Amino acid sequence: MSSLSSERQTILFSAVALAIFLLVTGLYPDIGKTRTPTRQIAAGKKIPVSITLVTADANDLACAGNDEVGGARCAFDEDGKPWADAGEKPVLAPYMTVDNVLFLIPDLWKEPALAKKLAADPPSIDRERLRRFTAKCELEAVEKAKSFYVRWVPTMEWQHNREAWVGRIAGCSID
Repeated sequence: MSSLSSERQTILFSAVALAIFLLVTGLYPDIGKTRTPTRQIAAGKKIPVSITLVTADANDLACAGNDEVGGARCAFDEDGKPWADAGEKPVLAPYMTVDNVLFLIPDLWKEPALAKKLAADPPSIDRERLRRFTAKCELEAVEKAKSFYVRWVPTMEWQHNREAWVGRIAGCSID
C-alpha cells in the first residue's frame, strides 16, 4: 500500500474537516449565534435569550425558596412544601437557555407565543415524546435570586443553586 503524499493528506484532512463542520452546523444551526450575553446582565437591563423548552415544562419545572424576588416567588418553600397562599403571587420556575444559562422566570407560559404553543401542543403525553423547541425572547433582568432549589420533573430530587437572575420575558417567537 502506497503512502499518501503530504499534499494529498492535506486535501483529505481539509475535506474531512469541512464535512464535519457542515454536518455540525446543519444539525445545530444556532451554534455560535445564541450566546446569552451574561456580562451585560444588570437589574433593569433587557437582553435577548433563547430558551429551550418542551410543553411539559409548564407543569414539571419548579423551584423552592423562601425569598420573594421582583414580586414573584417559587411555588415551594425551602423545605419543598407548597405555599399555603399559592396563586396569590406570580410563580417563578427555572428555565435554561440553549447555552445552559439558568434563569428564574415568572409565569413564562402566559407570554402570548408560549400560551399559543401550549394550547396547540398540550403536555398531556409523555415528555419524552414531545418535540423540544426554542423560544427567542427579550428578558428584562429584575434581580438575582440567592440560595434556592430547582427540579426539572416532579419525581426528581431538589438541586441547590447559589444564585440566578430573575427576569421577565416579552416578545417571544418560537423556532
